[in-house]
Amino acid sequence: MSFKSKIDFCGLANGTTILLKSHAEGRANTIVTCENDEGDTVDVTKVGQVMDPSNDYALKGDLTNFEIVLGKVNTVNLGTTQAPDNHYFALKEVSIGTSNSGEVSISAQAEEVASADEDRTYTITIASLKCRNKAQVLNSLFSLSGTNVHLQSANYTFSVNINHTTVDGERVTFDVYGGSIVAAVEAKQAGTVPPTITPGSDGVTVVTNDPDESRPDSDYATVSAEITKYLTADPET
Repeated sequence: MSFKSKIDFCGLANGTTILLKSHAEGRANTIVTCENDEGDTVDVTKVGQVMDPSNDYALKGDLTNFEIVLGKVNTVNLGTTQAPDNHYFALKEVSIGTSNSGEVSISAQAEEVASADEDRTYTITIASLKCRNKAQVLNSLFSLSGTNVHLQSANYTFSVNINHTTVDGERVTFDVYGGSIVAAVEAKQAGTVPPTITPGSDGVTVVTNDPDESRPDSDYATVSAEITKYLTADPET
């Protein structure tokens, strides 16, 4: 069976260890209307037609020193070689999910921007990501301690904010700011001492949602927490 080819809008696939699974174009329009004195729409204009796409990826092998560059612009030709139709997409968010009961998941989102001229970027280098069913602590973002405490899942969201300047509803410039990594953690407690979740010491890292314990009637206690690391932008060139 042959499926229609996918487009790597977010630019993370490398063809060997990170494989492109799917894309969604994320096409959207802004609709502005004019109403009469009774509130009925009498005229409508469609402006600001953009694509804010997303991609899903499959991890085929272990990653070492894997770079995520938030704000990096990927140029995609949606036309042909003879008649190119270039669009520009800034990487806004990358999500990595790790679990003791499922494969590693990787997805990403981008926003269409006015040009290939990159503004501010945030580079995160992931030292190690294993291609296996394993809840993983990435880049020492947190540590887990306690008697017979076991990490069940750790899901990471790497993101920036993107501002757009528009003229007549069209995006003409953009700016990137506010980079962060959010780790959503769940642990299970087999012993008597509740787990302690400690944020890493690298940069500005804090437990943004304190550990929340759940003690079911007929199951082991679980603890969930959220850790946020606030990022500093790459030096501007």
